[in-house]
Amino acid sequence: MARAAQDPRRQAALLGLLAALGIACAVVQEPPGGPPDFTPPVIVAITPDSGAVAEELDDPLRIQFDEVISEQSGGGLANLVQLSPRVEELKVSWKRMAVTIEPKGGWRRGVVYHVVLLPGIADLRNNQTTEGRTVVISTGGAIPDTRLTGTVLDWESGQVARNAVVEAVLLPDSLVYFTQSDSIGDFALGSIPRGTYLVIAAVDGNSNRQREPREPFDSVTVSLDSVAAHVFWTFTHDTLGPQMRQATLVDSVTFRVEFNQKLTPGAPDSEAVRVWALPDTTPVAIAAIWQEATWDSVTAAQAAAADTGAAADTAGVGADTAAVGGRQRQRAAGADTLRAAAEGGRVRQRVAEEALQQDTAVVQADTSRIASLLAERPRLSAIWYVRLLQPLAPGARYLVEGRAQNLSGVTAESLTVLTTPAPQDST
Repeated sequence: MARAAQDPRRQAALLGLLAALGIACAVVQEPPGGPPDFTPPVIVAITPDSGAVAEELDDPLRIQFDEVISEQSGGGLANLVQLSPRVEELKVSWKRMAVTIEPKGGWRRGVVYHVVLLPGIADLRNNQTTEGRTVVISTGGAIPDTRLTGTVLDWESGQVARNAVVEAVLLPDSLVYFTQSDSIGDFALGSIPRGTYLVIAAVDGNSNRQREPREPFDSVTVSLDSVAAHVFWTFTHDTLGPQMRQATLVDSVTFRVEFNQKLTPGAPDSEAVRVWALPDTTPVAIAAIWQEATWDSVTAAQAAAADTGAAADTAGVGADTAAVGGRQRQRAAGADTLRAAAEGGRVRQRVAEEALQQDTAVVQADTSRIASLLAERPRLSAIWYVRLLQPLAPGARYLVEGRAQNLSGVTAESLTVLTTPAPQDST
């Protein structure tokens, strides 16, 4: 009985405890760590700072932020730091609110260094920086007031080379300063030592920020005293000459030859292609060999002439009908047309005025400049068109020999077989 008498008291105590816990859980509190943070990390100090001359620099360069940054920014902070001149190994360390940078083996004396911090530094909430920062320091001597600029074009594709790797090799020291082109192919390297440079610009095909042997490139030797600029026309430098991939029929007297490389600009030699009918290798006479741009011009002119003739015939047949009906419709709808045109003109004027107010001058200027640069050289192609004096026989095979030169000046001969479709069975 005593045990039974105690149960109600224990139950009441338990219910009171649960009620107290319920009240405590219902209290709304601010999440730990303060209010939400949507601001990326900000650099508050750099030691030594950009522009400093530190002849006895023995410590790492230190970049201090206003908050703790993520060690995994960019897949690892080392991926977001570049050092020019290039070094064998770069040591990048993380210290909560700071990054320290130094080349393995220490800083060399008498060298101008460029430390580039790329966009992408993130805090613990993954707020990332959207702009980079470049720090220029010298370990001996004043920092030079020099500037090497240029534009990198991908000649093979006929476009600007975005994010191209640009290397400026100081001769004879072989110090390699480097940067990348921007979205319109432009680049700039400032505050590098005066002297003679071998400058190499390469298309970064695999986006590893390194120049690879098979990637298209262009180079020039520049004497830099204060300012220098150059336009680079990159292309694949191949020591093996072009080889024909295939020959395909275009029409009864024309076939198309495709090579495995872009060819040197200009009209092909009249003996660049030879054709024999198989199996007895009877020579086939050739009327013309055209590069792709010439072929496009010829076919466009033929199509325009055909359209003009068709339009003239149509106009002749319907001229009288159009004249009679046109005058009637013109009188019936003249007033409405004039009113609609006036209103439409006012609307178009307002739209045009609003468009002109937009700040597009810089973009238009860049686009026009790039288009002008690309127009300075002919469009590259790996295709020739061959026109014969006599039609090709249906269901026949022809041996085609081609001799072509690539952009590196290497000439090669190659063979392929052209097969024409068999005639259709009319039964």
